[in-house]
Amino acid sequence: MMRHLVIASLLTASLALSACKTSEEKAEDYYQSGLTYLEKGDAERALLEFRNVFKYDGFHKEARQTYADILVSQGKISEAYSQYLRLIEQYPDTPAVRRTLAELAVELGNWDEVERHGRAALTLTPNDPALQPIRVALDYRTAVIQRDEAARDAVAAEALVMLKDHPDSLILRRIRIDRLISKGGAALALPEVDAAIVLAPDRLDLQMMRFSLLMKLDRIDETGVQLKAMVQQFPDNTDVRGALISWYMSQKDFDGAETFLRSLATDPKGPPEPYLALVQLLQTARGRPVALAELDRLITESAGTSNADLFGTMRASLVFDEGDHATAITAVETILQGAASSDQTRKIKAILARMLDKSRAEDPAHGPRARALIEEVLTEDKTNVDALKLRAAWAIAEDRSGDAIVDLRAALDQAPRDAQVLTLMASAHERDGDTNLMGERLAAAVEVSGAAPAESLRYAQFLMTQGRPQAMETVLTDARRVNPSNPQILQALAQYYIGQGLWGRAEDVLVTMAALPLNTQGRMSVQRLRAASLAGQDRIDESLAILQEGISPDTRVAATLAIVQTHLRAGKPVEARRQLDKALAETPQDPVLRLLLGNLEATAGRTAEAEAIWTTLITEDPASEPPVRLLYGLYVTTEQPDKAAALLETALAAQPTSTTLRWIKAGALENSGDIAGAIDIYETLYLENSSNMIVANNLASLLASGTPDAETLARAERISRRLREQTLPAYQDTYGWIALLTGDTAVALPALQKAAEGLPKDPVTQYHLGVAYDRSGKSAEAQVQYQLALDLAGPDSILPQMAEARAALDRLKAAP
Repeated sequence: MMRHLVIASLLTASLALSACKTSEEKAEDYYQSGLTYLEKGDAERALLEFRNVFKYDGFHKEARQTYADILVSQGKISEAYSQYLRLIEQYPDTPAVRRTLAELAVELGNWDEVERHGRAALTLTPNDPALQPIRVALDYRTAVIQRDEAARDAVAAEALVMLKDHPDSLILRRIRIDRLISKGGAALALPEVDAAIVLAPDRLDLQMMRFSLLMKLDRIDETGVQLKAMVQQFPDNTDVRGALISWYMSQKDFDGAETFLRSLATDPKGPPEPYLALVQLLQTARGRPVALAELDRLITESAGTSNADLFGTMRASLVFDEGDHATAITAVETILQGAASSDQTRKIKAILARMLDKSRAEDPAHGPRARALIEEVLTEDKTNVDALKLRAAWAIAEDRSGDAIVDLRAALDQAPRDAQVLTLMASAHERDGDTNLMGERLAAAVEVSGAAPAESLRYAQFLMTQGRPQAMETVLTDARRVNPSNPQILQALAQYYIGQGLWGRAEDVLVTMAALPLNTQGRMSVQRLRAASLAGQDRIDESLAILQEGISPDTRVAATLAIVQTHLRAGKPVEARRQLDKALAETPQDPVLRLLLGNLEATAGRTAEAEAIWTTLITEDPASEPPVRLLYGLYVTTEQPDKAAALLETALAAQPTSTTLRWIKAGALENSGDIAGAIDIYETLYLENSSNMIVANNLASLLASGTPDAETLARAERISRRLREQTLPAYQDTYGWIALLTGDTAVALPALQKAAEGLPKDPVTQYHLGVAYDRSGKSAEAQVQYQLALDLAGPDSILPQMAEARAALDRLKAAP
């Protein structure tokens, strides 16, 4: 009895002591337990114990760092990154964590974070040898952004030397690889990539880079082997599967692609992803009816499961794409009725929201319904990628680029290789006027998509606007290797080569295009490009012969247009008219040919004949826009404003949704002094398509005219940000003037100087520069500029800016 009492007393005392442990002591116990499991190789149990640590001590530094280190070793980079971030928020002066964050940010491609954490680490311990690869990486990126090729070479050389002391540094090896690739050294870069893969065999981006290099080197068989090995290594990665399917498609091995997908799709009631990819392949390779038939079979075989809902939604999407919006929306709404909340229903809601958003013009209520659905999805799951993308797209359209970037970063954390997320981020950076970041995102979209046509064409166009034609050619040739039969890629390459006078390369591409199974329009496009190439070499007769060969009943009009334009460019208007008359004799009522006849008459000075032709065309088809546009221009140039105004009103009554005619109306209102009326029209056009750069420029310019209130000026400033690095003088004028109005004279002055140089005869642009000089304290320059504006406008000008210029000039002359 006494022994039992003693034991009971000891147990009671032990429990009492345990109950008296502090939270810090409990946390430390769990931490030590986690270390024990880690020593035994049981990482999952160790992670569980470390999570228990955080319940009692969220500031346990060692536990948090060890926890994050384990996640890195498991390849869970995004999750580890968030843990390191929390750690650095709690202990901001920890160099090792800053360094780790910078290294991970390099892997994630988030250079803003590399800059933030890398610079912070270098400030704390500037001489730390382990930090030098980060410093070199930041220097290299700066050289890339500044397009300083000499600096880029120097930093890459430093990285090569540093590799001797840091042979395991992926960052240094990536710099070496990038510089070799950028200088066309794919053969030299491949061994470096192989060395990097030895260091990190499970890094998908390195494996994809190896695949891309093999494509560059035209080692086609090896690319197939590489992709098949990657599918084995990353069996659940949809990007890798997609790349292999694209490879099959590029080889026109549709049977191989279908066989591969059917090997993954073995149970209609199992994981649906292989079936979704199969249907997409069938739609692309076999046509929409075959895809719909496959979906009907899958819906039947998966009846009673959630897969049936998903297949039904995909079927509705195909119906929606065919134009039957109401049927598709009703079908998806029926699927969602009574469905329990889940990842799948959230996906379906996002698809429905996209359908509603695209059909806003048919029913204005669809817009608010779409937004409500997306908010519903994000309330349930704030990381839903589909919903984040759609909400970000709306924010971009509304010039809320900051909100868009927040959503897109959250989406990128979940889907770091989503080309659409990266493309949307590029659009958001464009709205902010940050073309460097825009270019980085577009380049990343090309990389993660495996040089897909849409992403490659988008990036190529960006590079051309940046004055980087050689880089554009590289992007297009890479895309051609991956997509050798894509007409859009081939056409873009042919146009580039013709524009650069590279006739042999252009002909090589055109030969490839001619061998494709093109439709009538595609064949005509090849003929036009070949004719343009010949004309560019002053081989006019051969060019015309090519176009003549292309004339058939279904291409007569297009061929005639091309022939007439070729004669006109060659300075042979008589030949052009003869060709047109010949075509009109065969099809005298063709509206396109008659429209062209009116053009030739107007060009020859026979305005009455041109007016009669275009008037007849408008009478026959009041909804036809081209004759209205041409006749309106004729009335304006021949100083018949009443006729122009009457024509425009009649045409708008027949074509109230015409973008071009509303645009013309806005310009007319602005010229008449009705700024508010012009703004109303541009607001509508901007709401319909806020990505139209010209509409954005004109709207921002009008909003900033006169004496705008603070709210209006702030909106004009948001809209004008995208104009910051645009080279057109009119865009620089708008951007600079708004910057001046918001008080940023240092930014405004260089922009307005460029605008004034590009628009030397425009009095308002010269006046804007005068105001910038005036506010910068440059009195002499301001006086010269004001006087220039007044001289250009003339003494009878009614422009309000000229009255202000006169007053400012008098003030400056009277000043001491």
